[in-house]
Amino acid sequence: MAGSPPASLWSRKRDLTYFLFFAIHIPLIFLVDTVPLLPSFLQTELSTHIRGFYIDTFHDKFFENPAPVWFQTFIWMELLYHSPLSLWALGALLRDDPMVPVHLLVFGVQAFLTSLTCLVDLWSWTDRTETQKQNLTMLYIPYVVLGAYMALDMVCRLRGRLLQKTKRE
Repeated sequence: MAGSPPASLWSRKRDLTYFLFFAIHIPLIFLVDTVPLLPSFLQTELSTHIRGFYIDTFHDKFFENPAPVWFQTFIWMELLYHSPLSLWALGALLRDDPMVPVHLLVFGVQAFLTSLTCLVDLWSWTDRTETQKQNLTMLYIPYVVLGAYMALDMVCRLRGRLLQKTKRE
């Protein structure tokens, strides 16, 4: 019904999952992934420490210097697209904004494709052990799975709305 308050986020389990993902994703963007792209006054001791810990622990070649050019592009996308979209998504999911399916479809496809690209590439590395590659896979695979699931969920939501609109007309 028009004008009625949105259903509670707690009752919308998929949206709650997306909300929690974005709440976790935002700090990771600024504390690990995009640290070298940030102006020096935004590069904190904490972000430098966490990023260093990540690199030392997981031996992620994408975070070594120089990173592959295509991966640097992915990091720029995180800074310029993921971070504002993620911030917007938190509020939009809370208020059940009707534009959520449009924006999260794009996000889901992009997250799926970029993470899958990283997975395919990392399994071609010959200078990392199988265990190191498995550990990295455990970090990248949630983005692949959630991105694919999110995109499919948003396609279904948009399809439902479009079919509903077509029936009304």
